[in-house]
Amino acid sequence: MGQYHTLYNVDKKQKVDGLDGYKLLELIGHPKSTATALLLLVANSNGRGGGDVEDHPLVGSWAGDRIVLQGDYSEDTDQGHINNINEYEDITGQVLELLNTALQYY
Repeated sequence: MGQYHTLYNVDKKQKVDGLDGYKLLELIGHPKSTATALLLLVANSNGRGGGDVEDHPLVGSWAGDRIVLQGDYSEDTDQGHINNINEYEDITGQVLELLNTALQYY
């Protein structure tokens, strides 16, 4: 069956469910992937040079924060384990909008 993964921002109490699948290898599959979303969320200097993405409030919003990619088989003894997953705001839809805007030509 496989393990499904969710991206968590511990500091902001936000989460992004798998945009293109939930298994670890599926998360890095194409330009509009969860891996790409993470790069945009943690980028701290967008808009200062050629090749940057269109301005969006989520770009860089996770820069400097504690981030965890946790599978549903995670155990309390795993480093960075998150117990209270239901307390996290799901921003998956907003991140998908960001990817569609920033990568509209892919």
